[in-house]
This record gives sequence, structure tokens and C-alpha cells, in this order.
Amino acid sequence: MKKIIAILFAGCLLTAAPKLTKAQGLDFDTFLEAGLADANLLLESYLQPAFEGFGFGMNSGWYNTAKPHKFLGFDISASLSLARVPDSRQFFQLPAGLTNVSLTNPNDSRRLPTIFGPNLGADDLPELRFTNDSGEELIRISSPTGLGIDNELPFNGVPTPMVQLGVGLFKGTELKVRFVPEQTFDDGSVQLFGVGVMHDIKQYLPAEKLLPFDLSVFLGYTNLKASVDIDADANQSAEFEANAFLVQGVISKKILFFTAFAGLGYSNYDINFSMLGDYSTETTTFVDPVQLQYKDNGIRTNVGVRVKLLFLTLTGEYALQEYNTLTAGVGISIR
Repeated sequence: MKKIIAILFAGCLLTAAPKLTKAQGLDFDTFLEAGLADANLLLESYLQPAFEGFGFGMNSGWYNTAKPHKFLGFDISASLSLARVPDSRQFFQLPAGLTNVSLTNPNDSRRLPTIFGPNLGADDLPELRFTNDSGEELIRISSPTGLGIDNELPFNGVPTPMVQLGVGLFKGTELKVRFVPEQTFDDGSVQLFGVGVMHDIKQYLPAEKLLPFDLSVFLGYTNLKASVDIDADANQSAEFEANAFLVQGVISKKILFFTAFAGLGYSNYDINFSMLGDYSTETTTFVDPVQLQYKDNGIRTNVGVRVKLLFLTLTGEYALQEYNTLTAGVGISIR
């Protein structure tokens, strides 16, 4: 399972990445013995905060002012977002609909840690009982434990890095591009593309030159694709694709070299994760056994501040959404 978890942050050199590849207790063969439906339900619940946090993080770091660049003005920026995992996503109850997986002790009220839950010892974890379709018991194991990410990061968060370019066009319009050509790592690859447009709407307001702020509308779309070979000899692979969309009204006010900004609008994401190929257990061979999908949408509000020293910009932003997201960025901005 190490490569499967690592695909979440493929190509991202993050402090949390090494630990993400060390999840303990995920006996995937045992999961499959319990049947495809149960295996998918368990993995969906266990991995939920990692995928959801990544989806919310993809819509961060798009802008740090509501004022578009002048014609051919530009900026290059890099940012790192941490989508805070809610307490409700650090644990999960056994999903409804399981047929071959149950608690060994039905009276055990403890919840199971997700991948972003605490790193617990075996004695602190509920015990799971796996059976086959005939009701025969296969094995009893402690539930998978979490990774204890909050011991490594400022808070229990899912990191998402981003690099982008912004270019001023005409009539108060700025084009923003996120692009990472296909990069290979070990036995996999990752590529990213995103495009955003900011347009000044203050120019259409009466006496717009007298208004002491900048006002724009922003639309952005980001797509990330990654794949990894789980076992090339057995033709086993995993694929990950994430799409995120954002539309917001943005307002900002500049005072000396400080710019305060805020945004309000709508965001969504759609993430698909698949394990492809043939996977054999002691009794059965499964084809393309895992197909997971995560999607969400809702209102997104963010506030932030930019400090500009000559051409250098430093940015901090906090977004209020289901996974509140903190973003820090650095860049170079001209005109």
C-alpha cells in the first residue's frame, strides 16, 4: 500500500510525504478476501480526509490582490496550502453496507482512525473480523491506524503545493496558468494544468476612480493526473485524477506595501482513484478492484494579506470552508 498512498502527493517534496508512505495495518489482501464491495467501503472511509483535503487545497493560492496586472505585467508565485482535517474526519464508524467485515466485539464503541487520525497502538484499536462470502472467518486484525500527521505539521492538515504564472492582458483582465509537464518519479508520473481568469469589474461602476478599493471576479480550474506502477510485472497500477473549480468575487485594499484581500464565492472538486490490473488472493482473482470517487462543493470565503517589497511578494491566506485552509506563498510581481 505504500505506493498507493504516495500517489496522493506524487511529485510533491513535502515534509509529510515520507511519513505518508509508512501507513501500518493496511492488509489489502485481507480486504479483498472480504469482497470488492467491502474493500472499497473500508478504503473509501479510511482515505477520505486525504482526498478531500487535497480537493479543497487545489482551489487555494490563486490570487493575492483584486487588481489585475497592467498589460504584459506578470507574476510568478509558489504556494503551499494546508487543508485542516476536521475532528470529525480523524475517525470513522464502520460503513453501513459491509457484509463480510464486522467488529469482533459488537459492543466496542471505539471508532476507527482514518489515515489522518492519530497513530495508535494495537491495544487502542478496535479489532476487526473478516469472513468470506460463506461466512467462514478468515482472520482477525486490529483496525488500520492513522499516521499522526499533526506531530509533523503545525496542525493536522493535508498539504498541497502549487506554482503558477499570471500575465496582464487587456481591459483589466489577467490570465493565470498552472502547468507542470508530465514528470516521472520511481515507477510513476504526475502532471498538472490549471487556468484562471481575473477581470476588473470596478471599472463598470459609477465614479469607479473614487472608490478606495479594487474589485474583480475570478474563475479558476485545476486538473491533476498521476499514475504509479504497483507491480509492473503483474501489470498492476494505480491512477489518480483530481479536478477543482473556483468562482469568486475578490476585493482588496492597498496601503503602502500592504494589500489586504478577501474573496467570496463557490468551489467544488471531483477526485477519482483507481487500482487497475489483476489482484489475486488465495481463493480469487479480482480485476480493477478499487474505484473510489470523492466530490464536494460549497461556499468558500477567504481573507489574506500580501506584503510587496520592490518585486518580491509574501502572501498569507486563510480560507473558510469544510476543510479550513491556510496558504503561504512567495513570488515575484512586476507591473
